[in-house]
Amino acid sequence: MKLTIFSNFFNHHQKPLADEFYRLLGDDFTFVATSPMPETFIKAGYGQFQVSYLLCAYESSEKKEKALELGLDSDVVILGAAPSAYVAERIEQNKITFRYAERMFKKSKWQKFNPRAIWHQYKKHTVLKNKNCHMLCSSAFTANDLTWIKAYPNKMYKWGYFTKVENHSIEQILEGKRNNKFTILYVARLIDWKHPEIAVKLGKTLKEKGYDFMINIVGSGEMQDELRTQINTLGLTDEVILKGNIPNDEVLELMKTSHAYFFSSDRNEGWGAVANEAMANGCTLVASHMIGSVPFLVRPNINGLVFESGNNEDAFLKMSQLLDNRDFCEQLATNAYSTISEVWSPNQAAHNFLQLHKKLSSKLTVDMGDGPCSRAIPTPSDWHKTA
Repeated sequence: MKLTIFSNFFNHHQKPLADEFYRLLGDDFTFVATSPMPETFIKAGYGQFQVSYLLCAYESSEKKEKALELGLDSDVVILGAAPSAYVAERIEQNKITFRYAERMFKKSKWQKFNPRAIWHQYKKHTVLKNKNCHMLCSSAFTANDLTWIKAYPNKMYKWGYFTKVENHSIEQILEGKRNNKFTILYVARLIDWKHPEIAVKLGKTLKEKGYDFMINIVGSGEMQDELRTQINTLGLTDEVILKGNIPNDEVLELMKTSHAYFFSSDRNEGWGAVANEAMANGCTLVASHMIGSVPFLVRPNINGLVFESGNNEDAFLKMSQLLDNRDFCEQLATNAYSTISEVWSPNQAAHNFLQLHKKLSSKLTVDMGDGPCSRAIPTPSDWHKTA
């Protein structure tokens, strides 16, 4: 079976899944990158890779032509953030095609009432409702937006980003930091909708309540100077550390030595692959409920904690549970590793996708249980209160 994935640029969050597809399919798998990696991502520590299955269509007209051929001739295609021209003829011929996407109406809950926004998504998605085209939902909220515009009826499946999962001893990781100062990790571009200021406010409240802790903030961006000023003004220079950009491998090591990962983004966070990485490396996740990956990955109070997006008090209450009860923190981390390694791993995602394609092609009933390629349905806005 020949499988081709199209996306804008190739990065370390896509590589583990692509590696697994290549392991299963060999040279019948190709990943097409349609544009180079932006400089901002390179500066943020994103690595660039040379792998045999990668075709960079932007490098020459010959490579672009090869990519167009793959778009038509492959047995199955997955189209991400790439021009639809690569699959236009394929869809016209009604060949099985998958798109993957984060939520469409990210900016605000009112965006879905904007006629221009609706029309844009209608042309992109709703017009395909009667085609042999299916949606891999790379956000728990994608199905909400697509249901609103009546796209992909009964053709939406859970998907996401599938980061590397090491076969390591979670108990050894937890034991190695058991007696250390409670350390919280925050990794992101320092921009408004990531809300790094909530991490600083969390530090302020924790200090006022007398907790012994440290918060490491990794990343850079337009809010960096503002955050530094806040940290100095609040007297948090010993507790909240701005570490700047560091390579992803070093971030993963920081996760192993940190007790909790604080993830404060709002609805603009389409997926948030750092959630996978934290859960795979023994770093207990405390996350905003509007992040795209969180409803798929997290079962509150079982493998992580979830706070109301933008609610500083709720964020503190959730984090304080971990500082007050280290055993609870470790139990969440242990369960989180099981979730990522057994359900949301790259090898499980690749296996499930090939099974999904086989069942759809053979017109068999699709029942993938839970996890990647299971049915995606709209996520209630208060899901974290009822989960």
